[in-house]
Amino acid sequence: MTSILLTGASGVVGAALLHRLAGHRVTALTYRAEVPGRAVRGDVTRPWLGLHRSRYAELASSVDVVLHCAGVTDFTADDDTMRTQNVRGTEQIVRFAADAGARLVFSSTAFVARHELARPARTEEPGGTVDPRRYLASKLAAEEVVRRSGLPAAIARISVVIGDSAGGETSRFQGLHSTTSAIMRSLLPVLPFSPGATVDVLPRDLVAEALVALALPPTPSTGPAAEYWITAGAAAPTVQRLVDLVVARCGELGLPVSLPRFAPPAMVERVIRPVFIDPLPAKQRRRFANLMALASLFDGAGPFPTGLGTIPGGPPAPTAALIERAFVASVDYQARTEGLITAAQIPEQGGLEDGKPMVLKADPA
Repeated sequence: MTSILLTGASGVVGAALLHRLAGHRVTALTYRAEVPGRAVRGDVTRPWLGLHRSRYAELASSVDVVLHCAGVTDFTADDDTMRTQNVRGTEQIVRFAADAGARLVFSSTAFVARHELARPARTEEPGGTVDPRRYLASKLAAEEVVRRSGLPAAIARISVVIGDSAGGETSRFQGLHSTTSAIMRSLLPVLPFSPGATVDVLPRDLVAEALVALALPPTPSTGPAAEYWITAGAAAPTVQRLVDLVVARCGELGLPVSLPRFAPPAMVERVIRPVFIDPLPAKQRRRFANLMALASLFDGAGPFPTGLGTIPGGPPAPTAALIERAFVASVDYQARTEGLITAAQIPEQGGLEDGKPMVLKADPA
């Protein structure tokens, strides 16, 4: 039984880690959120993690591994918030890991490799511009904090996380979920993507399995921090394929949908947005601004590399079939959670043979 300190336990990946680490002694450091199991109230941005020094020392004396998953991912957050939460928070966690003599696994994002592609998207709503560059800059800086520490550490560059492979369950809905929800509700007339752009998605249980393997390797490394790509790699689907899967599944679920059209972001900004997007309610305008910001991270970029299949004790490299099944399960779970369907309306997934991608039963056209 290994003693583990977990941050971000209420998040999408953190909640999956809690489940997978049930056989170990896990302490969740949480700021406000209630999480199952053993937890302490603290603050990763403060000295001593916001704990009394005696409590900090007691915790450090017992922890073998630190899994740092806490952080801000909201593209509308300002620079100060990003640096405080993502950079200063990592600095405090690194200090704790050093005091504990513990191995550190830091959850970063694969999209740091595309920081030069990132573009802001304007919004008229309070909070200003939706800008992924601030988030990516903070993650790059946090990665450098881990590297400079000299600790035995793993930097996990994770792609877009969706629900569990089997049932699509997740602790919260994130960016991609807002897009699938809009498609299911016929609220997305246009997609500012190239149809052939790849969208690297992974089910959260696969991500958690990989992180556990990095945290508890058969032969722990004593060297400096190494990077691991927790991504779908060559198995990542295109935007067109994901849209087709949503539309086809909605047909099987009895949900009539309008197929969104693809348009280059420049055309959307210049022609489509003033006419079709700006008149929408504020919530939908903000959602579309987030989508425009995300689009800059996908268009014109090749697939990510992947380390899955090479991590000792970790999961094998995913197949296109696995990714597609997990994505459709995520669509099912979201449709049920949002009250669009009932559990009884969800049919079994079909059309999958010999590990090949799914055969669409409904005509997306």
